[in-house]
Amino acid sequence: MLKQPDRISIFNYCFALGVSEVFFLSSFYLSILDVSLFALALPFSALFLMFSLYLFLQTHKTVKTLPNQEERRREIHAFYHQSFGIFAIIFFTLLLVALAFIPMLENGGHFYLLYCLPMALLCMIPSIVSYKGMKLFKLEADGKLTKI
Repeated sequence: MLKQPDRISIFNYCFALGVSEVFFLSSFYLSILDVSLFALALPFSALFLMFSLYLFLQTHKTVKTLPNQEERRREIHAFYHQSFGIFAIIFFTLLLVALAFIPMLENGGHFYLLYCLPMALLCMIPSIVSYKGMKLFKLEADGKLTKI
């Protein structure tokens, strides 16, 4: 698969993010079944989450070096808007999971606490970068819009 350097899309990092979430949800399923293998799925989830963060930052670097940014303003804004939503949801989900497992530290909750807090902090990086990108590539309001 050849890499298209000027392609700006959330699909550049979404596959790795989806694989990360599959490992994360499978670890929940294994912990509900009371199988101790749930702790083995968490490092794979973290690995794929960090890889998706790397791919997001690569796409962000590509956006910064595009020669025709004004022509693709809508596409760039959509990329940052969607990325902000995705990573903000993952940030809050990981934070709530970490808080939910605090009472269950003796039953394997410390694995989720040690996984979710650093990964939530890592998800703040693309959220902040996306928020700044949304502000930078803000869309102008069209005066031809009508209120319904």
